[in-house]
Amino acid sequence: MTAAASSNHGSLYRRHRPRTFDDVIGQEHVVRTLRNAIDQNSVHHAYMFVGSRGTGKTSMAKILASALNCTDGPRSDFAADDPAIDAIAAGTSMDVVEMDAASHNGVDDIRELIESVSVMPVAGGWKVYILDEAHMITPQGWNAFLKTLEEPPPHTVFILATTEANKVLPTVADRCHRFDFRRPTVEQLTQALRRAADAEAIEIGDDAVTMIARSATGSFRDALGTLEQLVTYGGSSVNSEDVQAVLGVADFEMLDRVAAAVADGDRRGVLTAVAELADSGRDMIAFARDFAAHIRNLLVARTLGEPPDSLGLTAEQATRLSERAESFGPERCAHTLELVSRMITAARAGGDPRLQLELALFKAARPEDDGAPDALLARIESLERRVTEAPTQQEGAAKQPSEPTATAEAAPVAPDPVPESVPASPASEPNPEPVRAEESPPPEIETTESEPAPAEPSPSATPTLDEMLAAWPSVLAAVHETSPRLGVALESARPHSIEGRRLTIAFAQSDAFLRKTADQSTGREVIAEQILNTAGFSVAVVTDLLPDDQFEPHSAEAAPGGIDGDELIERLKKEFDATEMADTAETGA
Repeated sequence: MTAAASSNHGSLYRRHRPRTFDDVIGQEHVVRTLRNAIDQNSVHHAYMFVGSRGTGKTSMAKILASALNCTDGPRSDFAADDPAIDAIAAGTSMDVVEMDAASHNGVDDIRELIESVSVMPVAGGWKVYILDEAHMITPQGWNAFLKTLEEPPPHTVFILATTEANKVLPTVADRCHRFDFRRPTVEQLTQALRRAADAEAIEIGDDAVTMIARSATGSFRDALGTLEQLVTYGGSSVNSEDVQAVLGVADFEMLDRVAAAVADGDRRGVLTAVAELADSGRDMIAFARDFAAHIRNLLVARTLGEPPDSLGLTAEQATRLSERAESFGPERCAHTLELVSRMITAARAGGDPRLQLELALFKAARPEDDGAPDALLARIESLERRVTEAPTQQEGAAKQPSEPTATAEAAPVAPDPVPESVPASPASEPNPEPVRAEESPPPEIETTESEPAPAEPSPSATPTLDEMLAAWPSVLAAVHETSPRLGVALESARPHSIEGRRLTIAFAQSDAFLRKTADQSTGREVIAEQILNTAGFSVAVVTDLLPDDQFEPHSAEAAPGGIDGDELIERLKKEFDATEMADTAETGA
């Protein structure tokens, strides 16, 4: 039967509800316990089915009622085409009463239920009462129902289905056997969708099935309802483009593309992707949820070494996910997930979804620029990766010049007999060996290689304050090139003290605002890096404030180039025939 032909026979999820224990997907613990209870003739008089929406609580209750009232029952292996089962599935059986406790939750409704309990079964051997949304019954209603629930007539079973077990009175819950229904995985939802599609002759690709399963968020009913909506939209053939158009979800290609931009620190690529999402009318919050799930999959794949089958990915997607996971460390994934979660919360609170998404991905792309404490581990992880890769590159560069040097040394040394240990003979005077030793290149090469070493700055050396003050103008120039904003702030600072490798940079009390700029973690890292690059000293940088009367700027000690202020003014007078003007503030002009 095609989807079009069966469209007048109820909703898709109602037509494909499981009718026997064998049809149930997942919930093995519930199926096994109820099967054994029926086969061992130990059915309890009250059950409580707990679980989120769409996990199959009501369907399982009807399967239990069918097993108790089937022909030649009770039996757990009843036939799905039994006429008694058809009546129960259609809701026309007199022995199975399904009550919506959300709308019938008062004392009067419970009294009517109690009166009907006294009536014996009509066709089957058991009376089964299914109370859906049982947590909605009022305390007065529960108190009126409590005695009947504890001691019902023979062959009577109560099944309480609820999504919020905490709202059910403890005295009621104690009298029931409780079963917790687990949310189905993507793989289980895919299985249910594929079975319904085959039965309805719906052509649907694996990518589309996976996207529907993910969007269902653990609900069989939502998954089948979405499939029915897509059939209405595009007919009996459903593809991934239809799913994106109807649900606004992101496909694997877009998710992988954004993940690649974040991993590569490509902020331009991040903003371009968000712009494309906005132009296509996609829901930013929905994309953020999908992207968070994708980053979570990357974390799982990196931790386990490969994507598990429970993710519901195709072979090609699993391969690409594994490759992408190499670019994301665990802390990088956790930092990205934290940013995206905050974005979703902020957008739901009234913030602009596009702006919040751009901000989250912008920060995720460069964790080293994020001053938040939760970004620290991601920055450390990135630095550790760079440190791990650096020795390998240095070893490769060092091996290349060493081979020619060894060859140059070996060529002249081999024939040299070292005549200094043997007395010179008259025959050797026309061509004395010391001349050969002077012309020989090995001593020159050794001298050339050994001399620069002491001249290079040693990061292991501990600098003095005078050395730091001397190097400070060069450090300022290097910082200006790296970060102009930080360089401007440092112009009002000077090295104040150094203890071991801890360098304190002082600001005047009136320049507290500038000190905040330099005191950020990234600012201190830049200063320390430029000190290492220009002066060769590896130090840890901290900042401090001094009273204005105790602070002397380093720029007042010497102008650039080692010329003090007075000498510079004198030179300007001579070179340009200039005249020094008095300050108008002092003269009052």
